[in-house]
Amino acid sequence: MASLKAAPSPSVRERVGVRVNVRELPLSGALALRLDPRNAAAIESAGRVFGAALPGPNAWLACETVQVLSQAYDEWLILTANGRQDALADSLRHALADAHFAITDVSDLRTGFEVHGEHARDLLQKGTAVDLHPRVFGAGACTTTALARVRVTIRATEAQAYELLVERSYAAYLWDWLTDASAEFT
Repeated sequence: MASLKAAPSPSVRERVGVRVNVRELPLSGALALRLDPRNAAAIESAGRVFGAALPGPNAWLACETVQVLSQAYDEWLILTANGRQDALADSLRHALADAHFAITDVSDLRTGFEVHGEHARDLLQKGTAVDLHPRVFGAGACTTTALARVRVTIRATEAQAYELLVERSYAAYLWDWLTDASAEFT
């Protein structure tokens, strides 16, 4: 599944190692969608906006222009190209007009990191209790948990590759933790 990777800007951090690489991802537009999953008609309407059904717990999916990550029982995070989130929010509001829902633009809340390479999972396992083994956390899986005592969303993008979404106020701390913890894999 493809991820929303943009060309790195000069301010984007990157740590290239022999067996694990860490880089900051310039994230773009993001919406938080809250919707009762028991409302089948509303779930179906939201899915039509994306062109695919909303993912279930601990999963994410890539659609044509968005990525939808399951965040909680009744919450999804929608990632899209920067500047497209307003039009997407309007489309969702129109599709969900008869339902009880909430849409919030959270584009400025998070930043992202990509961790990939032979020891990507080993690096992340140092800081989280979630089992990231591919047999239980393969491509298409995501979870919100603690990593190095910080709340993050971890999603598997492919074998030996993960994306982390973290609140911007913790980004510098998590970057320092990731680069320090990856030192043994260089």
